[in-house]
Amino acid sequence: MRERSTGKGLRGSLARLTIVIALTLPAAVPAGAAVINACGPNVCYQYDDAQAAVALTGTPVLVGDDMQFLPPAFLAQATGVAGWVTTTANFIFSRIYTVDSANEFSSFHVFEEFDYEIITDGEVRAALYTQARSNLLSSDSTSTLVNWSDSGDTAGPQIDSINAYLYPADAFSAPARDMRVSIQNTIRAFTDALAENAFIQKKFTLVALTTQPAAVPVPAAVWLFGSALGLLGWLRRGAAQPSQA
Repeated sequence: MRERSTGKGLRGSLARLTIVIALTLPAAVPAGAAVINACGPNVCYQYDDAQAAVALTGTPVLVGDDMQFLPPAFLAQATGVAGWVTTTANFIFSRIYTVDSANEFSSFHVFEEFDYEIITDGEVRAALYTQARSNLLSSDSTSTLVNWSDSGDTAGPQIDSINAYLYPADAFSAPARDMRVSIQNTIRAFTDALAENAFIQKKFTLVALTTQPAAVPVPAAVWLFGSALGLLGWLRRGAAQPSQA
């Protein structure tokens, strides 16, 4: 009886030990997920290379302080009576921040180039929505939406582009030196007759940022001191003037 009781106690201890070990093991990391960090001379980027948008936009390449995309298969094509065909991708940089913490982002520019063609009749559209939200102060954000379209027979392949601009330093209350950026692209093609074909494809995206020294606020005491000096100078000038007879 004593031996069986001891055996049960040992098995119970092992069971408890197994539970403790299981609870203390780190959580599993999703396969293929990786956070990429890339820094240029003045700007650093951070993003997840396993996000869904990468399948359309491709992985960006750092060139100086800029990020460049060469999308491999970001297209929308409508043929015959297809109606609207839409393709959307939302690429997110979890962090874009200045190398020098004394600087901030004065401007943010997204340039996109695409080719397209409409045969007989139809329509193609492109929309670029860009948002920057501060990682330092959640209420700081700025965004812009740019739309483009063409319709009718284009008489062959065409090339065009769209640009989006943000000005974080002007829009943010906190210093604009660390932010999360979302770049959402939507392309659409439309046809409604058998002889029609409409095609649009993204070819190139450039993300460029400009940095500048962060503005240094002047303390209120300095303003008061400057005002007092100005008033003193005015009084002295008034006292120095001869009285009129």
